Amino acid sequence: MIGLILAAAGSGSRFGSSVPKQFLPLDGVPIYFHSLDIFEPLVNQAVIVVPSRWKDQVYQETRDSWGADRIRVEEGGEHRQDSVRRGLASLPAVDIILIHDAARPFVTGGLISRVIDETRRTGACVPGLPISETVKQVRNSTVVQTLDRNSLVLVQTPQGFQREVLAKAIEKACEEGFYGTDEAVLVERSGHPVAVIPGEPGNIKITVKRDLSGRS
Repeated sequence: MIGLILAAAGSGSRFGSSVPKQFLPLDGVPIYFHSLDIFEPLVNQAVIVVPSRWKDQVYQETRDSWGADRIRVEEGGEHRQDSVRRGLASLPAVDIILIHDAARPFVTGGLISRVIDETRRTGACVPGLPISETVKQVRNSTVVQTLDRNSLVLVQTPQGFQREVLAKAIEKACEEGFYGTDEAVLVERSGHPVAVIPGEPGNIKITVKRDLSGRS
């Protein structure tokens, strides 16, 4: 069985709106709902982690399309890692966990399926895009070195993990007081390899308002 944790607890401060960006309308429905809708036929169970004041509203918006027995809404934590940990604890027995940014509404079913397949094979998988521009490491406004872009990728979601792999990685990070920017780095630190498959250029994360106006 496959479970989804939809990460929707962020404040979206860079977007410049009083309403977190994931709850703003896109084509008449909240942004987060677009992501959720694409996952619906591909997963068995889902949990959405949201800010506390959005919990009741999100549950009302999702229960009819998913059914109350397939979806849960949980309050997020202070950090993304805390929110994912709560989401993981809320999910019933599933073999594979997919974690997706609620602000990536243009994900496709094809990408989700490929992540699932690779996760079944390797235990941990992320989609990534090659970098086409020169990347430099900078310290105090001065270039330290130019990085080899051929060995770098821009990582997207959904990220997929076997449940046991993810659970162990999160617990290890929490015990050591480590907070990562995504779940893959936690799994990397635990010693489990993370496979990379090709991502999709259209699978952007909405960060600023022009991300909506420039979509195609």
